[in-house]
Amino acid sequence: MPATPSTPSTLSARLQALVKGPQFVWWLGHLTVLICTVFYLPYWLTFNYKAGSHWYSRAFLGAILSYGVVVYKSFPKFKLEAQFLQSVFVEENVQYFLMAIFWWRSTPMLAPLIPYVIFAFFNALNYTRTNLIPAIYPGSSVDLKASQAAGISRKIQVWTEKNHSSAMVLVAYVEIIGVMGSSILGAITFQSSFLAPIVYANFLRFRYFFSLHTRAAFAVLRGRVDAHVIGNPKLPPKAIKAYEFMRGAIIRFGMAAVQQPAADRAQ
Repeated sequence: MPATPSTPSTLSARLQALVKGPQFVWWLGHLTVLICTVFYLPYWLTFNYKAGSHWYSRAFLGAILSYGVVVYKSFPKFKLEAQFLQSVFVEENVQYFLMAIFWWRSTPMLAPLIPYVIFAFFNALNYTRTNLIPAIYPGSSVDLKASQAAGISRKIQVWTEKNHSSAMVLVAYVEIIGVMGSSILGAITFQSSFLAPIVYANFLRFRYFFSLHTRAAFAVLRGRVDAHVIGNPKLPPKAIKAYEFMRGAIIRFGMAAVQQPAADRAQ
């Protein structure tokens, strides 16, 4: 049996080995999303969207970089075949990669950034725990600093495992209400492209089929709206019928041309 490659003995060698891997580029992309969003927030809070658009664009460039690495690693050999292309375009990381490109060239809005920020935060934390900390303080170290680093690593793991599911639920609601709502509002007020709601509706259709959290969020929201509309004596029958028609149209659109997978994929 061949010998297992040993961990480089010096910190410099370990860090050099770390930065040469594509996963380091993936981490840098997520870090870019987080940093640029922080710099974009003051512009958004002061309604100075155009002045901060460069930070918005850079944040999505970071998302394009990180998801581009994932897509490249998932599909290293591109084929111009219908079956292959279909498998590519229904993959959730490809969907987020394409949406990152779309938002990068769109009118700046905060809502589209939020899901990418949440994903970036958890991914950056996990990479720090599994790659950065071991590179700086390898497992063979027994000094106090290495022990403290191991403790920090365990705390990160416990926190991410505890909060990951609730964060994904938040992402689902932000995507349905926040991003879709912002897209529709921007379109009808001529602040953003009319194409945005259409493109994002198709994205949400795929998310509905590939994410348990998104399906659950849609079910909860539909139940709440139905409770306030269906059988409401304060609403005229025509308004209730119009709502039922719109609801049916949305359901038919969501069901069209998408085959539900046997199991939900993990984000």
